[in-house]
This record gives sequence, structure tokens and C-alpha cells, in this order.
Amino acid sequence: MHINSERIYGNIDGKEALKQMIYKNLNTEYGVHLIYPTFGMPLQDLFGKPKNFVYVELIRRIEECLIKDDRVNSVINFKYLKDKSLRDELSISFTVNSVYGEIEIENTWKFDYDNI
Repeated sequence: MHINSERIYGNIDGKEALKQMIYKNLNTEYGVHLIYPTFGMPLQDLFGKPKNFVYVELIRRIEECLIKDDRVNSVINFKYLKDKSLRDELSISFTVNSVYGEIEIENTWKFDYDNI
């Protein structure tokens, strides 16, 4: 999957498949899409909340969401990326300890009401 264009090319497995699952989970609203009834994490209720609250809540939700996968052992080293967190965006990096080793993840969420 090419993350910027969200297009899927070819087949992958192992560590790359896990990275794709992580990205899709982080950016899919939980319970909204019929094709993903138990996939993703709730985000809409965070719109309009203070960034410090959203940051702490995202950490909890990311851990809860990703640890469900048997390939994920733990989620650690969360960091708020201030230089990438614009007015209506919040960027976080963290490490996923998996059966394939450590995977470094960085993601940005946009919390403006135009994207609901």
C-alpha cells in the first residue's frame, strides 16, 4: 500500500502487512464502515477537544486498538511531534513491538469539522 495515495499494489506479508494493518487501523473510524465493523478506532468524539486531552486519549486508544492483533506484543515510546502538529492537526510517533521486531510509526490526525 502506498500510504500517501492510499492505493494498494501487489501482495505483501509479514512486517509490511502488519504496517499496513496499523496504518489502516489508525485512520479508520471505528464502527462506521460496514466492511470494517470491528476495525479502526473512534476518533470523531475527539473533534473540538483540547490537544493535550486528545494526545493522552489517542495514546490509550492506539494501544487498545493495536494490541488486539496477535502479531503486536506492545506499543511504546509515544512522542508528541510538536513541529508537525499544526493548528488542527496532531502528530504522534511510537514504536510497535511485534513478532517481526520493532516498527516505528508516525501518524498525523486532522481534527477539523470539515473532515467528519
